[in-house]
Amino acid sequence: MRLLLAAFLTAAWSISYPLAAQETQIRLPKPAPAACVCIATDDSCAGRLVASTANFRIQWSASADELRALAETCETQLAQSKASWLGTAKSSVWVPQCEIVVHGDSAAYVACLGPHSAQTSGCATIRIEQGHVVLRRIDLAADALDWRTESLPHELTHVVLADRFSTRRISPWADEGIAMLAETAAKRNRRLTAVHASLESGATYTVRDLMNVHTFPEPALRNAFYGQSVALVRQLLNWGTRKQLLDFVEASQSQGPDAALAAVYGNRAIAELDRQLADGLSSDRFVELAGATTTPAILRK
Repeated sequence: MRLLLAAFLTAAWSISYPLAAQETQIRLPKPAPAACVCIATDDSCAGRLVASTANFRIQWSASADELRALAETCETQLAQSKASWLGTAKSSVWVPQCEIVVHGDSAAYVACLGPHSAQTSGCATIRIEQGHVVLRRIDLAADALDWRTESLPHELTHVVLADRFSTRRISPWADEGIAMLAETAAKRNRRLTAVHASLESGATYTVRDLMNVHTFPEPALRNAFYGQSVALVRQLLNWGTRKQLLDFVEASQSQGPDAALAAVYGNRAIAELDRQLADGLSSDRFVELAGATTTPAILRK
């Protein structure tokens, strides 16, 4: 997937995980009435329809009913994600709208995005100029079994976070870790098993090294990057609120992680964070950190 002015590819994810006590008090918006959806034919592509809502323009070769349902889902997920991560300050309608292109199959998806996308089923492309988001786009492969439940909410989270981090790109560990909280339990369990395989081979990060990742990690470290990123995000949420997490991410980019931890979380230190994550990675506690539901087989050996 492409993230905020950088070619940073990954797989997709989706929602539902326990939050710290104070986070359970977040009020999500009440289910909204069906979004106003306008359906039209796409003159540039035979058989393809276009759905327009307040925040989205969606292209897909599907029935009008399927397209309408997808458009309503996008508006609902957007409202929930904005309420969860941005509060009410950034609740305005997106200008420009977010373009969503649902490709008929993986071959068409890869042909559009390039060979680097072959291992993914979703990609977010975001462009920022002078502190404003000027391009929002999500590409999806319709033949991927999980594109609605995994790829769409994952990529949409990236686009939502860009509203907060519009003057400086959000750190990859935070961007991916937060987006992966939209993961289904089944996929979190698969990620959990993969990161423990990395642990056995010694291919893992320290917290400081993880926070200094700025490009797509090499293959040997990818499972560790994703698993440890979501675990780090969960640990920070156990220490405080979602707002504090985003404040920490922002502060760490300008002040460094040590000063940011002290400023946002009081007397917390990198060494403590490293120790808690290391303990969690080698025990059943990582199930809690990753927001998964079962202990993977590799931990039950």
